[in-house]
Amino acid sequence: MWKQIKQWTIEQVMWAEKNLKGKNGAEKKKAVIEKLDEMIILPNYLEWVDDIVLSPLVDRICDKLNEVMGHDFGKIQLTETQERNIADEIS
Repeated sequence: MWKQIKQWTIEQVMWAEKNLKGKNGAEKKKAVIEKLDEMIILPNYLEWVDDIVLSPLVDRICDKLNEVMGHDFGKIQLTETQERNIADEIS
């Protein structure tokens, strides 16, 4: 499931970069976390864990995308292989 969450996060970060033009990084990150929170179903007693886990994951993925693709990665379409490679590199 962790691998799937990383891939979803990459997809949502790319979505935010392409669709939330004019928003700052914090606003994009908040939107990504909200979308992921809707996608990841946890029991009510574990819902508090989402933000603790997702916030640093979004940061790591953004750092990796910036490293691999440059700081304007919203204009680039990732292949499935590239997504998998990036996800595999995130611990």
